[in-house]
Amino acid sequence: MVSNVRKKLLIIGFLLVTVLFSYISLCLLMCMGPAASFFVIKNHDMKSHEVTVEVFDKNNNSVINETHTLERKSDLVKRRPFGVRFRGGNVEYTFKVTMDKQITNTTKVEIPNRKTTVVIYLYAELGKTVLYKPESGETIPILIETRQSM
Repeated sequence: MVSNVRKKLLIIGFLLVTVLFSYISLCLLMCMGPAASFFVIKNHDMKSHEVTVEVFDKNNNSVINETHTLERKSDLVKRRPFGVRFRGGNVEYTFKVTMDKQITNTTKVEIPNRKTTVVIYLYAELGKTVLYKPESGETIPILIETRQSM
Protein backbone atom coordinates (compact mmCIF):
# COMPACT_ATOMS: atom_id res chain seq x y z
CA MET A 1 0.00 0.00 0.00
CA VAL A 2 2.76 2.46 0.92
CA SER A 3 4.71 1.57 -2.23
CA ASN A 4 1.62 2.23 -4.40
CA VAL A 5 1.22 5.69 -2.84
CA ARG A 6 4.93 6.36 -3.32
CA LYS A 7 4.74 5.30 -7.00
CA LYS A 8 1.73 7.55 -7.58
CA LEU A 9 3.51 10.51 -5.95
CA LEU A 10 6.61 9.90 -8.07
CA ILE A 11 4.53 9.77 -11.24
CA ILE A 12 2.62 12.93 -10.30
CA GLY A 13 5.88 14.70 -9.40
CA PHE A 14 7.48 13.67 -12.69
CA LEU A 15 4.46 14.89 -14.64
CA LEU A 16 4.44 18.22 -12.79
CA VAL A 17 8.15 18.77 -13.48
CA THR A 18 7.63 17.87 -17.16
CA VAL A 19 4.69 20.25 -17.52
CA LEU A 20 6.58 23.05 -15.74
CA PHE A 21 9.68 22.55 -17.91
CA SER A 22 7.55 22.54 -21.08
CA TYR A 23 5.74 25.70 -20.01
CA ILE A 24 8.95 27.58 -19.25
CA SER A 25 10.57 26.42 -22.51
CA LEU A 26 7.55 27.51 -24.52
CA CYS A 27 7.47 30.92 -22.82
CA LEU A 28 11.19 31.46 -23.49
CA LEU A 29 10.83 30.43 -27.11
CA MET A 30 7.89 32.78 -27.60
CA CYS A 31 9.73 35.69 -25.99
CA MET A 32 13.00 35.18 -27.83
CA GLY A 33 11.49 34.17 -31.17
CA PRO A 34 12.82 31.49 -33.47
CA ALA A 35 16.54 31.11 -33.94
CA ALA A 36 18.14 32.10 -37.23
CA SER A 37 19.59 29.44 -39.50
CA PHE A 38 22.94 28.08 -38.34
CA PHE A 39 24.53 28.65 -41.73
CA VAL A 40 23.67 29.36 -45.35
CA ILE A 41 25.80 28.35 -48.34
CA LYS A 42 25.38 30.59 -51.39
CA ASN A 43 26.82 29.25 -54.63
CA HIS A 44 27.27 32.26 -56.91
CA ASP A 45 29.26 30.27 -59.46
CA MET A 46 27.96 29.08 -62.82
CA LYS A 47 29.09 25.53 -61.93
CA SER A 48 27.82 23.11 -59.29
CA HIS A 49 30.12 22.34 -56.36
CA GLU A 50 30.49 19.68 -53.68
CA VAL A 51 30.89 21.43 -50.34
CA THR A 52 31.92 19.83 -47.06
CA VAL A 53 31.17 21.87 -43.93
CA GLU A 54 32.83 20.91 -40.66
CA VAL A 55 31.98 22.94 -37.57
CA PHE A 56 33.88 22.67 -34.29
CA ASP A 57 33.11 24.27 -30.92
CA LYS A 58 35.74 26.09 -28.82
CA ASN A 59 36.90 22.74 -27.37
CA ASN A 60 37.46 21.39 -30.90
CA ASN A 61 34.48 19.00 -30.59
CA SER A 62 32.70 18.32 -33.87
CA VAL A 63 29.26 19.93 -34.10
CA ILE A 64 28.58 19.28 -37.79
CA ASN A 65 30.36 17.33 -40.54
CA GLU A 66 28.25 17.26 -43.71
CA THR A 67 28.77 17.20 -47.46
CA HIS A 68 26.32 18.86 -49.83
CA THR A 69 26.13 19.33 -53.58
CA LEU A 70 25.01 22.79 -54.62
CA GLU A 71 23.79 23.37 -58.13
CA ARG A 72 24.89 26.52 -59.93
CA LYS A 73 23.43 29.77 -58.57
CA SER A 74 21.72 28.01 -55.63
CA ASP A 75 21.58 28.29 -51.84
CA LEU A 76 21.46 25.76 -49.02
CA VAL A 77 20.09 26.59 -45.56
CA LYS A 78 21.05 24.55 -42.49
CA ARG A 79 18.94 24.82 -39.34
CA ARG A 80 20.67 25.02 -36.00
CA PRO A 81 21.35 21.66 -34.39
CA PHE A 82 19.29 21.10 -31.25
CA GLY A 83 22.29 21.49 -28.92
CA VAL A 84 23.15 24.84 -30.51
CA ARG A 85 19.64 26.37 -30.49
CA PHE A 86 19.50 27.18 -26.79
CA ARG A 87 23.08 28.29 -26.17
CA GLY A 88 23.60 31.83 -24.98
CA GLY A 89 25.49 34.59 -26.73
CA ASN A 90 29.11 34.96 -27.80
CA VAL A 91 29.75 31.35 -28.75
CA GLU A 92 32.81 30.74 -30.92
CA TYR A 93 32.90 28.09 -33.63
CA THR A 94 35.48 27.12 -36.22
CA PHE A 95 34.03 26.58 -39.70
CA LYS A 96 36.13 24.46 -42.06
CA VAL A 97 34.64 24.58 -45.55
CA THR A 98 36.08 22.47 -48.37
CA MET A 99 34.90 22.91 -51.94
CA ASP A 100 35.30 20.11 -54.50
CA LYS A 101 37.83 18.36 -52.21
CA GLN A 102 40.44 20.95 -53.26
CA ILE A 103 39.91 24.39 -51.78
CA THR A 104 39.57 24.86 -48.02
CA ASN A 105 38.82 27.89 -45.87
CA THR A 106 39.01 27.62 -42.09
CA THR A 107 37.56 30.58 -40.18
CA LYS A 108 36.81 31.19 -36.51
CA VAL A 109 33.39 32.78 -36.16
CA GLU A 110 31.84 34.38 -33.09
CA ILE A 111 28.06 34.03 -32.91
CA PRO A 112 26.85 36.68 -30.45
CA ASN A 113 23.20 35.59 -30.29
CA ARG A 114 20.41 33.40 -31.71
CA LYS A 115 19.73 35.88 -34.52
CA THR A 116 23.18 35.50 -36.11
CA THR A 117 23.70 33.32 -39.17
CA VAL A 118 26.99 32.25 -40.73
CA VAL A 119 26.97 32.87 -44.48
CA ILE A 120 29.33 30.89 -46.71
CA TYR A 121 29.79 32.38 -50.18
CA LEU A 122 31.21 30.36 -53.07
CA TYR A 123 32.68 32.71 -55.67
CA ALA A 124 30.64 35.57 -54.25
CA GLU A 125 29.82 38.49 -56.47
CA LEU A 126 29.39 42.08 -55.40
CA GLY A 127 27.37 43.53 -58.22
CA LYS A 128 29.11 41.78 -61.09
CA THR A 129 32.61 41.63 -59.60
CA VAL A 130 33.98 38.39 -58.18
CA LEU A 131 35.57 38.97 -54.76
CA TYR A 132 39.36 39.06 -54.79
CA LYS A 133 42.26 40.03 -52.57
CA PRO A 134 43.17 43.60 -53.51
CA GLU A 135 46.91 43.16 -52.89
CA SER A 136 47.32 40.09 -55.12
CA GLY A 137 44.25 40.15 -57.36
CA GLU A 138 43.64 36.52 -56.36
CA THR A 139 40.03 35.29 -56.53
CA ILE A 140 38.42 34.33 -53.20
CA PRO A 141 36.54 31.09 -53.87
CA ILE A 142 35.18 30.70 -50.29
CA LEU A 143 34.20 33.61 -48.06
CA ILE A 144 32.78 33.06 -44.56
CA GLU A 145 31.08 35.85 -42.58
CA THR A 146 28.20 36.41 -40.19
CA ARG A 147 24.91 38.18 -40.74
CA GLN A 148 22.42 39.43 -38.18
CA SER A 149 18.73 38.76 -38.90
CA MET A 150 15.91 40.88 -37.59
